[in-house]
Amino acid sequence: MAGQRVDRKTFLTVAGRASVGSCMCGAMLGTARALGAEQEPQAQKSTPPPGPQTKPGDVSAARAAKRMEFVDVWVPRFFAVMDAELDEPVRRRIMVANGKACFSAFQPNLKPRAEPATPAQVAQWVSQRGKARGYSMEGETILFEYVGSAETGQAAPERVCLCPTAEAQGAKRISPTFCWCSVGYVKEMHERVFGRTVNVELLEAVLMGHPRCRFRITLA
Repeated sequence: MAGQRVDRKTFLTVAGRASVGSCMCGAMLGTARALGAEQEPQAQKSTPPPGPQTKPGDVSAARAAKRMEFVDVWVPRFFAVMDAELDEPVRRRIMVANGKACFSAFQPNLKPRAEPATPAQVAQWVSQRGKARGYSMEGETILFEYVGSAETGQAAPERVCLCPTAEAQGAKRISPTFCWCSVGYVKEMHERVFGRTVNVELLEAVLMGHPRCRFRITLA
């Protein structure tokens, strides 16, 4: 595959498989060693074969997986530094802006509604989508939770962050600062759909230990 360019979807798929495969292989190897530790002489114990050898600049699935392994370690460290160096309002503003930019890059053709939607039109829009797509109303407030992946269009498992940058992160292993990016993403998405400013409040997040990411959206 050295001569093939790997697109984003293939990169994420291969990286995910590599991560899961390495965890399973490691677990099975550890179990086998524990069960046979007393029967197998120390000198005869074998070591696992090394992973695929890669080098900087390789355009291959193996190198893509290697880069993702590095990102999985780098991201929590980066946000720990942000928390230490920047005040909370600044961190939130940066991450919300990044989330808005992320949605704009993902859906560049979704233009803002020409005329602002009325509360009745908003309620009708939410009702049409319903809980199957993560929407419900609480008075004039919209409750939204991620139940599906924007990347695949399919139902998403619980307790998995739907941002590819953090999908390998476990709960409370990364600063909650990261989750303000999703606030910006949800804000930009709904402001375009409704053609008006909305306020978004993060209620729960996978990376904070909850099953799914949930938001409260109100018309400004």
